[in-house]
Amino acid sequence: MNVLTEEMASFIVKETAKRTSSNINIMDYNGVIIASFDQKRVGIIHEGARQVLKQKETVVITQEDSVCLKGTQAGVNLPIIFQDNIVGVIGITGNPDQLMYVADLVKMSTELLLYQNYFTYELEGQIRTQELLIEELLKSEASKSFIQYLIKHLNMNLLTFKKCVIIDIEKQMFSRNSIVRSLTRSIDGRSFTIAFTNYNRIVILAMDQSTSELDKKISNIYQVFQDLELKVYMASSLIFKNLKGFKNAYEECELVFMLNENGEAMTSFEDIEEKTLLYQIDENIRQRYKKRVLGEMDQLSIDTLKSFFYNDLNITKTAKYLYIHRNTLLYRLEKCKKETGLNPKKYSDAVKLQIAMWC
Repeated sequence: MNVLTEEMASFIVKETAKRTSSNINIMDYNGVIIASFDQKRVGIIHEGARQVLKQKETVVITQEDSVCLKGTQAGVNLPIIFQDNIVGVIGITGNPDQLMYVADLVKMSTELLLYQNYFTYELEGQIRTQELLIEELLKSEASKSFIQYLIKHLNMNLLTFKKCVIIDIEKQMFSRNSIVRSLTRSIDGRSFTIAFTNYNRIVILAMDQSTSELDKKISNIYQVFQDLELKVYMASSLIFKNLKGFKNAYEECELVFMLNENGEAMTSFEDIEEKTLLYQIDENIRQRYKKRVLGEMDQLSIDTLKSFFYNDLNITKTAKYLYIHRNTLLYRLEKCKKETGLNPKKYSDAVKLQIAMWC
């Protein structure tokens, strides 16, 4: 990657010129002016820059020197250093005695900007490679060799226990790079892979050597989004060991979103696994059972039962949860009993009612 591009050089010249009264020139590693406040000088060889590149140090050009040196004016020329290499030269036109302090600041700002641009470029490349890996793992017939190549390129730790995590972000402004940086600060960057599959969905492959530590890692992922003040809904799969299990784990997360009737912000497949068993039964059979058990039960009764089961058949907790009097709740439960012939307060009957509502 050429870190000092013409586009970057033009940006540096434009921004620096706003803050100084001097002309700014940026020269490449051949000494050619690639950006200047004076557009007529672009493309000209700057002999002062060539001296900087040869001597590997700052070169001051006086008014007398500029007469002898091609393409130069009086001023200060400084090497632009990136990763211990000179990648170009920055020249500031004017009285050298008055420019040294400003020149050092401009040089430092330029080098910081190059580093920032480089690491952003590197991060974007890493994210794209991780997205390619997720895309490949989700294919029906994934390429083993391509997956191995991507894993090696990413320098990933293929730890024993794995989970798929899907995060749906509500319509909000967010930065992909900020999310990745925050996640990497919170958990080891080599133990997860992230993909931004569309504008508001993120898919993560998280790994660890311990199942308990993996669960902690999942909680940390959720906390990162809380700290970034992003409203999200997050689903996690069952644990799997082989990467072949990723596609199935992804589908488990999809089921979590479909069956998360309470709208919980963070839900695992374990939380709704029993509901998914019903989806393996013919729909006509499900509907027949639902109609036979619930009959024509109204929505208020169904919502009451949902809350009662959600609060573990606890009368006091459910009444508080629904903001109703205890006696009102008992009346509603008695009404359900009369309509269905099943007592919601009795465990075996409650199971039948719960299954019917899941249907």
